[in-house]
Amino acid sequence: MPISVSSPTTRKRKILKITDRLLHRFGKPKRIKQSSLLDALVETLLSQSTTDHNRDLAFNSLKKTFSNWDEIADAPQAALARAIRSAGLGNQKAGRIRDFLRWLRKDREQLCLEFLHHEPDDFAVQYLTRHKGIGVKTAYVTLMLASNRDLFPIDVHIHRIMIRLGIIPEKTTPEKSHPVLAPLIPKGRAHELHMNMLSFGRTICTARNPKCADCDMRRMCSYYKDRNPGKSKGGEIHLTQKQTSP
Repeated sequence: MPISVSSPTTRKRKILKITDRLLHRFGKPKRIKQSSLLDALVETLLSQSTTDHNRDLAFNSLKKTFSNWDEIADAPQAALARAIRSAGLGNQKAGRIRDFLRWLRKDREQLCLEFLHHEPDDFAVQYLTRHKGIGVKTAYVTLMLASNRDLFPIDVHIHRIMIRLGIIPEKTTPEKSHPVLAPLIPKGRAHELHMNMLSFGRTICTARNPKCADCDMRRMCSYYKDRNPGKSKGGEIHLTQKQTSP
């Protein structure tokens, strides 16, 4: 049975409640200072389909193996793949990183993205996604983390949660979800909601066997209601102890 989707007004109100309840559960996530936009972009590319730990190992290995971004841009793809092998998909990620660096150097005559700090959100996102190896999610993550932008990136965890809660239709892809969700996110709270939703998706609203009994949002959850008719009218669970995000 397809999961029902709320009206736009209800969805906006629902997302505000979700934001507040996740803040209560996980607390205010700290912003980790990024050294540069280019560092953040490469780290984001390395993070795809791997853990944060493996991403960090690969990024540190990349910086230790090569002296600067120009050296990385000029390196053989096989050498880059060896340096980042801990992140998995070495050949694919090495190719994307090297291709982007070469494209950026040709376009800007230097390997630096700091000029984007002074550009509007739309321009910054469009500039990064001009390169075929950079998608909207990667651009949003980079700009949210390294430029303190109020952008809401949608990864697989957030996409799954938003579908289950009836915020977006089941057939909406993560890429197409960005313009749908952008106007619904509480102003100034995109980073908070993104990070807390990641924690929620890894601990409670998991892909397999979600822990609905431990979820204090089940009364507003289309996934729970559709699979537990008659039970969703029960009392909600209100957790008073904050959990530490993974």
